[in-house]
This record gives sequence, structure tokens and C-alpha cells, in this order.
Amino acid sequence: MSEMCQLSINISSDIAEELMSHLWLIPEIVTGCTCIPAQGFGSHQHYRNIQEKIRGATERNLILLILPLATVPLILAHIQKKFKSSDCFYWVLPTIASGYAGQGKVNE
Repeated sequence: MSEMCQLSINISSDIAEELMSHLWLIPEIVTGCTCIPAQGFGSHQHYRNIQEKIRGATERNLILLILPLATVPLILAHIQKKFKSSDCFYWVLPTIASGYAGQGKVNE
């Protein structure tokens, strides 16, 4: 079995839906994901309005995908080619095990 990982993509909430529509263009790689509302803090934030600037946090979405590590470069290349935004931060973490509770582990 190939080495599995979690690809996390942090993106502005107003363009998260567009990014997800681009991810669905590659169903042979992206079979599902989780999208979580989040807040962004730090010096690299792009405030969309005065409320975000006062609060010191931007409205973000965190898109999480569990997939083979070898497919991460393909997804990132697809995003760079099809999705024109510099406001897309990602990171990759190893996934030791994944699956549905009650059905056993899918990946060990």
C-alpha cells in the first residue's frame, strides 16, 4: 500500500468553494475531503474588510484530504495551473491510519 498523508489547504473563505470545484476536476485523485471554517492569524493575513482587521483574524477555510503522498505534487500542480490565487497555504502530514469507526482501518 502506498504511503498515505493528509494534505491541508488553508484558503480564504470567499474563494474556498472555487478551489473545491477545481479539486473535483480530478476525481481520479481527489475522492473526498473535509472543509472546516477557520480563522487566520498572523503577519501574512490578507484582511478583506475593516471587521477582520479590527479583530486581527481573517475568515478562512481549511480543506483536508487523505490521499497517497505521491499524488500531492499532482494536486498542487493542478491548483497552480487552474486556480490562480496566492492566498492558498498548504502543508502535508503523514497519516498512520485512517478509516471509518466500526469498519476497521483502511490504511495502516
